[in-house]
Amino acid sequence: MQTRGIASVVFGMMTVLVGSAFPTAAMDPQRSAVPHSPMPFAIAQMPGSSLAFFWGKDDPPSTVEGRWRITEGTTPEGEDYTGTIEMEAIGDRADNLYQLSWNTSEGNYRGLGFYEDGRLLVGSGREDGIYGVALYRIEDDGTLAGKWSLSTAQGAVGTEIATGARSGDVAGEYRTESTDPGEAESSFTGRLTISRLDDTYRLVWRVDEDTYRGIGLRSGDWLIVGWGPGDDFAVAEYEFDGNEATGRTAVSGSVNVGEEVRIVPAKVKVEIPKT
Repeated sequence: MQTRGIASVVFGMMTVLVGSAFPTAAMDPQRSAVPHSPMPFAIAQMPGSSLAFFWGKDDPPSTVEGRWRITEGTTPEGEDYTGTIEMEAIGDRADNLYQLSWNTSEGNYRGLGFYEDGRLLVGSGREDGIYGVALYRIEDDGTLAGKWSLSTAQGAVGTEIATGARSGDVAGEYRTESTDPGEAESSFTGRLTISRLDDTYRLVWRVDEDTYRGIGLRSGDWLIVGWGPGDDFAVAEYEFDGNEATGRTAVSGSVNVGEEVRIVPAKVKVEIPKT
Protein backbone atom coordinates (compact mmCIF):
# COMPACT_ATOMS: atom_id res chain seq x y z
CA MET A 1 0.00 0.00 0.00
CA GLN A 2 1.04 3.58 -0.29
CA THR A 3 -0.11 7.13 -0.03
CA ARG A 4 0.98 10.67 -0.06
CA GLY A 5 -0.68 11.24 3.27
CA ILE A 6 -2.69 9.51 5.97
CA ALA A 7 -2.66 8.84 9.62
CA SER A 8 -2.95 6.39 12.45
CA VAL A 9 -4.86 3.26 13.22
CA VAL A 10 -5.39 0.78 16.02
CA PHE A 11 -7.33 -2.02 17.80
CA GLY A 12 -7.12 -5.73 18.46
CA MET A 13 -8.73 -9.12 19.15
CA MET A 14 -10.47 -12.16 17.59
CA THR A 15 -14.19 -12.34 16.84
CA VAL A 16 -17.32 -14.38 16.61
CA LEU A 17 -20.28 -12.50 15.16
CA VAL A 18 -23.86 -13.66 15.19
CA GLY A 19 -26.44 -12.19 12.81
CA SER A 20 -24.92 -8.88 11.72
CA ALA A 21 -22.19 -7.37 13.88
CA PHE A 22 -18.53 -6.62 14.47
CA PRO A 23 -15.83 -6.34 17.14
CA THR A 24 -13.29 -3.92 18.41
CA ALA A 25 -10.14 -3.76 20.47
CA ALA A 26 -7.86 -1.56 22.45
CA MET A 27 -5.84 1.23 20.88
CA ASP A 28 -3.38 3.75 22.18
CA PRO A 29 -5.41 6.86 23.05
CA GLN A 30 -2.27 9.00 22.95
CA ARG A 31 -1.62 8.40 19.24
CA SER A 32 -3.05 10.36 16.35
CA ALA A 33 -1.94 11.21 12.87
CA VAL A 34 -1.75 13.66 10.14
CA PRO A 35 -1.86 13.14 6.40
CA HIS A 36 -1.83 14.03 2.72
CA SER A 37 -3.58 11.91 0.19
CA PRO A 38 -3.89 8.10 0.21
CA MET A 39 -2.97 4.66 -1.06
CA PRO A 40 -4.38 2.83 -4.17
CA PHE A 41 -7.57 1.11 -5.57
CA ALA A 42 -9.67 1.16 -8.65
CA ILE A 43 -11.36 -1.67 -10.41
CA ALA A 44 -9.27 -1.65 -13.52
CA GLN A 45 -5.64 -2.14 -14.47
CA MET A 46 -2.62 -0.65 -12.79
CA PRO A 47 -0.41 1.56 -14.96
CA GLY A 48 2.06 -0.54 -16.93
CA SER A 49 0.61 -3.81 -15.68
CA SER A 50 -1.31 -6.60 -17.36
CA LEU A 51 -2.98 -7.67 -14.11
CA ALA A 52 -6.69 -6.94 -14.12
CA PHE A 53 -8.57 -6.40 -10.87
CA PHE A 54 -11.50 -8.64 -10.16
CA TRP A 55 -12.72 -7.28 -6.83
CA GLY A 56 -16.31 -7.22 -5.75
CA LYS A 57 -17.52 -10.50 -7.24
CA ASP A 58 -18.83 -11.56 -3.83
CA ASP A 59 -22.13 -9.92 -2.91
CA PRO A 60 -22.13 -9.16 0.83
CA PRO A 61 -25.14 -10.46 2.79
CA SER A 62 -27.68 -7.79 3.69
CA THR A 63 -27.19 -8.61 7.37
CA VAL A 64 -23.68 -7.10 7.39
CA GLU A 65 -25.04 -3.56 7.73
CA GLY A 66 -26.52 -2.51 11.03
CA ARG A 67 -25.74 -2.20 14.70
CA TRP A 68 -23.96 -4.99 16.56
CA ARG A 69 -23.48 -5.60 20.25
CA ILE A 70 -20.20 -6.91 21.62
CA THR A 71 -21.23 -9.28 24.39
CA GLU A 72 -17.71 -10.44 25.19
CA GLY A 73 -14.28 -9.55 23.91
CA THR A 74 -10.64 -9.54 24.96
CA THR A 75 -7.90 -7.24 23.65
CA PRO A 76 -4.42 -8.57 22.75
CA GLU A 77 -3.29 -7.26 26.15
CA GLY A 78 -5.84 -9.52 27.87
CA GLU A 79 -8.33 -6.79 28.84
CA ASP A 80 -12.03 -7.67 28.64
CA TYR A 81 -14.37 -5.21 26.96
CA THR A 82 -17.95 -4.77 25.72
CA GLY A 83 -19.69 -2.28 23.46
CA THR A 84 -21.42 -1.78 20.12
CA ILE A 85 -20.40 -1.57 16.47
CA GLU A 86 -22.14 0.26 13.63
CA MET A 87 -21.48 -1.09 10.12
CA GLU A 88 -22.45 0.83 6.98
CA ALA A 89 -21.73 0.31 3.27
CA ILE A 90 -20.11 3.40 1.71
CA GLY A 91 -18.90 4.50 -1.71
CA ASP A 92 -19.55 2.55 -4.89
CA ARG A 93 -21.44 -0.66 -4.09
CA ALA A 94 -19.17 -2.55 -6.49
CA ASP A 95 -16.21 -1.84 -4.19
CA ASN A 96 -17.80 -3.69 -1.24
CA LEU A 97 -16.40 -1.10 1.18
CA TYR A 98 -17.79 -0.69 4.71
CA GLN A 99 -17.28 1.87 7.44
CA LEU A 100 -17.22 0.58 11.02
CA SER A 101 -17.66 2.56 14.25
CA TRP A 102 -16.91 1.02 17.65
CA ASN A 103 -18.19 2.42 20.93
CA THR A 104 -16.60 0.25 23.62
CA SER A 105 -15.48 0.19 27.22
CA GLU A 106 -11.91 0.43 25.84
CA GLY A 107 -12.63 3.55 23.79
CA ASN A 108 -14.21 4.68 20.53
CA TYR A 109 -12.67 3.65 17.20
CA ARG A 110 -13.44 3.66 13.51
CA GLY A 111 -12.40 1.48 10.61
CA LEU A 112 -12.82 0.57 6.95
CA GLY A 113 -13.26 -2.93 5.58
CA PHE A 114 -13.55 -4.68 2.20
CA TYR A 115 -15.90 -7.63 1.83
CA GLU A 116 -14.30 -10.41 -0.26
CA ASP A 117 -14.64 -14.22 -0.31
CA GLY A 118 -17.20 -14.23 2.52
CA ARG A 119 -14.94 -12.13 4.77
CA LEU A 120 -14.88 -8.56 5.97
CA LEU A 121 -11.23 -7.45 5.99
CA VAL A 122 -10.67 -4.36 8.12
CA GLY A 123 -8.10 -1.70 8.99
CA SER A 124 -8.92 0.58 11.94
CA GLY A 125 -7.82 3.59 13.99
CA ARG A 126 -8.90 6.03 16.66
CA GLU A 127 -12.19 7.81 16.14
CA ASP A 128 -10.53 11.24 15.87
CA GLY A 129 -7.59 10.07 13.75
CA ILE A 130 -6.89 9.09 10.17
CA TYR A 131 -6.76 5.40 9.34
CA GLY A 132 -6.51 3.23 6.25
CA VAL A 133 -7.12 -0.28 4.94
CA ALA A 134 -5.30 -2.17 2.20
CA LEU A 135 -6.24 -5.53 0.71
CA TYR A 136 -3.87 -7.50 -1.51
CA ARG A 137 -4.55 -10.59 -3.57
CA ILE A 138 -1.42 -12.79 -3.50
CA GLU A 139 -0.79 -13.99 -7.07
CA ASP A 140 0.97 -17.24 -8.00
CA ASP A 141 4.10 -15.37 -9.14
CA GLY A 142 4.36 -13.44 -5.85
CA THR A 143 2.80 -10.23 -7.17
CA LEU A 144 0.48 -8.43 -4.74
CA ALA A 145 -2.56 -6.96 -6.53
CA GLY A 146 -4.20 -4.54 -4.13
CA LYS A 147 -6.86 -1.97 -3.42
CA TRP A 148 -6.97 0.53 -0.59
CA SER A 149 -8.80 3.39 1.01
CA LEU A 150 -8.55 5.69 4.01
CA SER A 151 -10.82 7.64 6.30
CA THR A 152 -10.56 10.93 4.39
CA ALA A 153 -11.28 9.40 0.95
CA GLN A 154 -15.09 9.54 1.38
CA GLY A 155 -15.56 5.95 0.24
CA ALA A 156 -13.30 6.18 -2.81
CA VAL A 157 -10.81 3.39 -3.50
CA GLY A 158 -7.32 3.30 -5.01
CA THR A 159 -5.19 0.49 -6.47
CA GLU A 160 -1.70 -0.83 -5.97
CA ILE A 161 0.43 -3.51 -7.56
CA ALA A 162 3.59 -4.65 -5.75
CA THR A 163 6.15 -6.71 -7.68
CA GLY A 164 9.62 -8.12 -7.10
CA ALA A 165 9.21 -10.68 -4.29
CA ARG A 166 9.63 -14.45 -4.61
CA SER A 167 6.66 -16.69 -5.35
CA GLY A 168 5.32 -18.37 -2.21
CA ASP A 169 6.89 -15.86 0.19
CA VAL A 170 4.98 -12.70 1.11
CA ALA A 171 7.95 -11.26 3.01
CA GLY A 172 10.38 -9.36 0.80
CA GLU A 173 11.18 -6.14 -1.07
CA TYR A 174 8.68 -4.81 -3.61
CA ARG A 175 8.36 -2.04 -6.16
CA THR A 176 4.89 -0.49 -6.11
CA GLU A 177 2.71 1.21 -8.72
CA SER A 178 -0.35 2.91 -7.28
CA THR A 179 -3.34 5.12 -7.96
CA ASP A 180 -5.02 7.46 -5.51
CA PRO A 181 -8.58 6.68 -4.32
CA GLY A 182 -11.14 7.77 -6.88
CA GLU A 183 -8.43 8.89 -9.33
CA ALA A 184 -7.91 6.00 -11.75
CA GLU A 185 -5.77 8.16 -14.04
CA SER A 186 -3.34 9.09 -11.25
CA SER A 187 -0.08 7.20 -10.85
CA PHE A 188 2.82 7.11 -8.39
CA THR A 189 5.54 4.62 -7.51
CA GLY A 190 7.37 3.60 -4.36
CA ARG A 191 9.02 0.81 -2.41
CA LEU A 192 7.42 -1.67 0.00
CA THR A 193 9.18 -3.86 2.55
CA ILE A 194 7.26 -6.72 4.20
CA SER A 195 8.62 -8.74 7.11
CA ARG A 196 6.98 -11.54 9.04
CA LEU A 197 6.76 -11.70 12.84
CA ASP A 198 5.04 -14.89 14.05
CA ASP A 199 1.50 -14.77 12.59
CA THR A 200 1.61 -11.09 11.66
CA TYR A 201 3.31 -9.01 8.97
CA ARG A 202 4.97 -5.60 9.25
CA LEU A 203 4.80 -3.36 6.19
CA VAL A 204 6.78 -0.21 5.42
CA TRP A 205 6.07 1.91 2.32
CA ARG A 206 8.44 4.60 1.08
CA VAL A 207 6.96 7.10 -1.37
CA ASP A 208 9.15 10.05 -2.27
CA GLU A 209 10.22 11.45 1.13
CA ASP A 210 7.29 9.93 3.04
CA THR A 211 7.18 6.68 5.04
CA TYR A 212 4.03 4.78 6.03
CA ARG A 213 3.69 1.70 8.19
CA GLY A 214 1.11 -1.02 8.61
CA ILE A 215 0.34 -4.36 10.19
CA GLY A 216 -1.06 -7.29 8.24
CA LEU A 217 -2.63 -10.72 8.53
CA ARG A 218 -2.63 -13.37 5.81
CA SER A 219 -5.89 -15.16 5.05
CA GLY A 220 -5.47 -17.73 2.30
CA ASP A 221 -4.60 -15.80 -0.87
CA TRP A 222 -5.30 -12.43 0.81
CA LEU A 223 -3.11 -10.06 2.80
CA ILE A 224 -5.18 -7.56 4.78
CA VAL A 225 -3.45 -4.48 6.21
CA GLY A 226 -4.26 -1.65 8.60
CA TRP A 227 -1.90 1.31 8.00
CA GLY A 228 -1.02 4.99 8.33
CA PRO A 229 1.92 7.40 8.77
CA GLY A 230 2.09 6.95 12.55
CA ASP A 231 2.94 3.90 14.66
CA ASP A 232 -0.52 2.67 15.73
CA PHE A 233 -2.42 0.32 13.42
CA ALA A 234 -4.87 -2.50 13.71
CA VAL A 235 -6.14 -5.12 11.29
CA ALA A 236 -9.01 -7.59 11.51
CA GLU A 237 -10.49 -10.46 9.54
CA TYR A 238 -14.09 -11.60 9.96
CA GLU A 239 -15.39 -14.70 8.20
CA PHE A 240 -19.16 -15.04 7.82
CA ASP A 241 -21.11 -18.28 8.02
CA GLY A 242 -24.82 -17.63 7.81
CA ASN A 243 -25.77 -15.36 10.71
CA GLU A 244 -22.45 -15.82 12.45
CA ALA A 245 -18.88 -14.74 11.85
CA THR A 246 -15.56 -15.63 13.40
CA GLY A 247 -12.58 -13.33 13.38
CA ARG A 248 -9.08 -12.44 14.49
CA THR A 249 -7.22 -9.19 14.84
CA ALA A 250 -3.73 -7.83 15.40
CA VAL A 251 -2.40 -4.50 16.64
CA SER A 252 0.80 -2.69 15.73
CA GLY A 253 3.58 -3.22 18.22
CA SER A 254 2.42 -6.71 19.17
CA VAL A 255 2.94 -10.14 17.62
CA ASN A 256 -0.16 -11.46 19.37
CA VAL A 257 -3.36 -12.20 17.50
CA GLY A 258 -6.51 -11.00 19.24
CA GLU A 259 -8.71 -13.13 21.43
CA GLU A 260 -12.10 -14.45 20.46
CA VAL A 261 -15.09 -12.16 20.94
CA ARG A 262 -18.80 -12.65 20.48
CA ILE A 263 -21.04 -10.18 18.72
CA VAL A 264 -24.75 -10.24 18.07
CA PRO A 265 -27.22 -7.87 16.38
CA ALA A 266 -28.14 -5.14 18.82
CA LYS A 267 -31.80 -6.27 18.97
CA VAL A 268 -30.96 -9.87 19.87
CA LYS A 269 -31.37 -10.86 23.49
CA VAL A 270 -28.36 -12.69 24.85
CA GLU A 271 -28.81 -15.23 27.62
CA ILE A 272 -26.00 -15.18 30.17
CA PRO A 273 -24.99 -18.72 31.22
CA LYS A 274 -25.53 -19.42 34.90
CA THR A 275 -22.45 -20.21 36.92
